[in-house]
Amino acid sequence: MKRPTRASPLAPTWLVGEKVRLRAIEPTDVPMLLRWFNESPARTWLMTRLPLSRNAEQEWAARAAVSPGTPTFVVQTKTGEDIGVAGLTLFGARAELGIALHESRRWNGGYGTDAVRTLVDGAFRALPLQRIELFVYPDNVRAIRCYEKAGFAREGVLRGREYRKGRYDDVAIMSILHEEWAQARTDG
Repeated sequence: MKRPTRASPLAPTWLVGEKVRLRAIEPTDVPMLLRWFNESPARTWLMTRLPLSRNAEQEWAARAAVSPGTPTFVVQTKTGEDIGVAGLTLFGARAELGIALHESRRWNGGYGTDAVRTLVDGAFRALPLQRIELFVYPDNVRAIRCYEKAGFAREGVLRGREYRKGRYDDVAIMSILHEEWAQARTDG
């Protein structure tokens, strides 16, 4: 009788949600990250210059994996499937959140909302933050719905902030404050 093969163990992490876990970026992730940032349908919504070269991606991954000012993680399903990237850029008592789920078959399944909640929860628990903010294109309805479910509130619109698709587009700003996060945890 043939014994079932055991899946490789998942890397340890304390950032675990209901559907996802956030794991550290590793050097072996560079080919996957390069594919995502250059070919993923999510790239339409990224506020970064694309495409990235292999060298630029390797440099970014190396910094993201170790920089205390930009903690960045691979978003992984609980079964170990890598589906995106999420991270923070820290500015004292404030942080800017960024997330992209690059595996489109995982869109609309609650993975993004869970990843945002997991990152926000971990950040407010571990860091002396007053607020976490993010920027999103107003036409990215799926992302805005995700952020609202995770507790973020719309603050306003920065008119003509980003150059995209041959013109300057507006960008919405959203945030969650420490006291809002704490109250939501108390409420349930």
